[in-house]
Amino acid sequence: MKTKNYLIAIALFGGMLFTVCAANTLNLDGTTTAKVDKTKIKVPQNG
Repeated sequence: MKTKNYLIAIALFGGMLFTVCAANTLNLDGTTTAKVDKTKIKVPQNG
């Protein structure tokens, strides 16, 4: 029973950490957008 409670607590804590990291990574106010720099993409010659 203790193990089950510990696993539930760890899952909830991990979910909260993921939510915080995702909110910080994705700018929610929309002032900046993620852009792909096309000059860094290299296309192979053969394919």
